[in-house]
Amino acid sequence: MSILDELADFIAGRAVAEGPTASRWPGLDFYRFSGPARVEDRVTTSLSIYVIAQGRGRVQLDDRTCDFGPSEWFVVPRGTRLVADVVEASRGRPLLAVSLQIDPVVIVELLRQIEQCSDGATPPPEPSTSQETDPACVSPIGHELADALLRFVRATVTELDRHVLAPLLLRGTTYWALLSRQWAALAEAAHLENAADRIAAAIAFMQEALDKPIKVEDMANHVEMSVSAFAHLFKATTGTAPYQYLKRLRMERSRALLVEENLAVGDACHAVGYSTASHFISEFKRTYGETPRAYAGRMRRIGTLAPPHAAR
Repeated sequence: MSILDELADFIAGRAVAEGPTASRWPGLDFYRFSGPARVEDRVTTSLSIYVIAQGRGRVQLDDRTCDFGPSEWFVVPRGTRLVADVVEASRGRPLLAVSLQIDPVVIVELLRQIEQCSDGATPPPEPSTSQETDPACVSPIGHELADALLRFVRATVTELDRHVLAPLLLRGTTYWALLSRQWAALAEAAHLENAADRIAAAIAFMQEALDKPIKVEDMANHVEMSVSAFAHLFKATTGTAPYQYLKRLRMERSRALLVEENLAVGDACHAVGYSTASHFISEFKRTYGETPRAYAGRMRRIGTLAPPHAAR
């Protein structure tokens, strides 16, 4: 019996009812469909892989449409419009499939390890066994990935295995998925899900280098993104363009330096990366409505007039 046959038998034993059946492992679902039907039409909320063990159908991922059959699989990023139809299935030979959520953090960690061990080379795709017109949509599942997935799903049956073996085997399944033709789709989806981490890293980079001239290109390079992709992602995440956000950080820092640390205007100017005092004064006045000197003097007077308990 082949690994795919074993996987189909395992799914059949878990998906005893028509439709999806949730397992005891979060994010692991089994599917059985006994005839042609529309089985999915939703926007996904997690990064997942779908493996077809038996039967045939058609999947639409946003604007891509692909046919799938036995021993094939595909990646579904979070936020994707997923429409799936069963095309070929019967009661005697139902469509059997499994879906599994993949942690994007684990994907990024494994990618880094793979790149380090391969001197920065990208993971090699599996040899092609078919003439696919869109290899990023649906691909044949290789022996290693099918075996790793089968081992993992078997380890979700008992409580002891779920706690001890399953996490290790899930990491192994993710590893083999990243050594397949679908590695680029997985990597892209994982990095998009980690967008918040990238934006946080970019903001930390800005904060640590406020006294230096920083370009948007420097920010993008720091988080390993193209300038256009970074600028789009940053504004989509924060609601502000990167350079405008940097200016806001500089103004907030200069205000603290002037008021709390009593720095002179010229010193505060250079401490937040402005090369000329006139430019700094202009930006400060645009932000706070008055010159740095006037603002600092007014705030110090307010602090001096505050009651003792407020000063503390």
